[in-house]
Amino acid sequence: MRVPLLVLALLAGGSSLAATSYPVTIPHSSGNTTIPAKPMRIVALGPHALDLLLSLGIQPVGYGEASTFIKTPAFGSPIRDIRVLGSRVTSNPVNVGDRFSPNLEILASLKPDLIVGEDYAAQVYPQLSRVAPTLLFKGIDRSEWQKTLPLLAKAVDREAAYANVLKTYTADVQAARSVLTPRFKGQKVLVVWTGGGEGKNTFDVSKRSDWTGGLLSDLGLNVIDGDKNEAVLSVEGLVALNPDVVIVLASGTSTPTRARADWTGSALTNRLSATQKGQVYFFDYHLFRRIRGPIAAQLIERQLVKEMIRK
Repeated sequence: MRVPLLVLALLAGGSSLAATSYPVTIPHSSGNTTIPAKPMRIVALGPHALDLLLSLGIQPVGYGEASTFIKTPAFGSPIRDIRVLGSRVTSNPVNVGDRFSPNLEILASLKPDLIVGEDYAAQVYPQLSRVAPTLLFKGIDRSEWQKTLPLLAKAVDREAAYANVLKTYTADVQAARSVLTPRFKGQKVLVVWTGGGEGKNTFDVSKRSDWTGGLLSDLGLNVIDGDKNEAVLSVEGLVALNPDVVIVLASGTSTPTRARADWTGSALTNRLSATQKGQVYFFDYHLFRRIRGPIAAQLIERQLVKEMIRK
């Protein structure tokens, strides 16, 4: 596992970190934002931002969901049924709409003193900044949150909490790695996702350089990229690669159960050595690819060990 120098420094001396002195200027993907005082009313735009805030012990006053899950757009009311992370949210955050293009009127009515989101919302960054100081972070690449979480921690005066997050994350990765590596040493692991339905026979490939592939590589799995010139594989492409292990993520309206049924119902996928060895595993795309923070990593590690290490 690659550990940045900043991480090592915090692990060694996190308890001695000084409190943030305000005003403080924080760099992020859309520029530099000055925060005049310690934020107390924070809005999270999307599950990635929510994971980062919750990991630091912060409950948001507002939340912007991924558009996939906005079934009944009851904007302005407390949001219900936040997938995966909902059990950790105790503040009844108000639904501000889509994470990339929230309802600005509702957002302003919450009187936030900080908005945290991803760089996907860059198009509305000027409007968001007029409501409150806004931080937009990148989050899709390998080890991205380890670079951005210390910036957020400084912004909200939670640097000691960040040091604890790193300690827990490092210990959890090492524990999962010690179990997974011996079991799958030398085996080629392909990570793909599919939306099922009409697209059930096409598979997008998760690369080693993205967050999911990077985490699984850190856990000791030999994640392969497949044909780097083709990010989407057909069933025939899967057969040509013939990996030893396949991790299938159910996206869109699909579920791990449906993805399993689609897989087992195909004569071609049943020819794969991974299928014949019982080494095809099905998980939720939202957890594995959309949240991308330390809490998601911990939950993924637990699921991998549970499903892939069977007695």
